[in-house]
Order: sequence, then structure tokens, then C-alpha cells
Amino acid sequence: MSATHEELLRLAEAVPEDQVPAAAAFLRQLVRPPGRRTFHSAGIASAEPDLSERAKDIVRNEIDRAESAE
Repeated sequence: MSATHEELLRLAEAVPEDQVPAAAAFLRQLVRPPGRRTFHSAGIASAEPDLSERAKDIVRNEIDRAESAE
């Protein structure tokens, strides 16, 4: 075992308990083969049913309102 590997093991043992999940997640990223990334989301969007259809109109109205306030 190399000195660097031994140091890594010592560092892993020294990680505070509350930081273990973050450290483990970081190490998993290093050993996971590159490929498709996964994104985790806890948010839930809620809006009017036609919001996506009206998005351009909403943005235009907000820009017009901001310009008229200047």
C-alpha cells in the first residue's frame, strides 16, 4: 500500500461523523465511471395549468412593467 493510500485511509477515519455522508458521496463520484449524471430534486412545482403556455406573455408583461417604472 502506498503512502498516499495510507494517508487517504487515515483521513477517512478522521472525518467527523456528521460529515461522513458528504465525504462518502464525494468519494463515490471519484470512483464512479464517467457517464450519465443524475440530478436529485426535492422541489415540487405548482402553478396554473397553462403557465407554460403563458410564460412568454408573463415575461413580456414584467419587462414592460419594469421599463415603465424607470
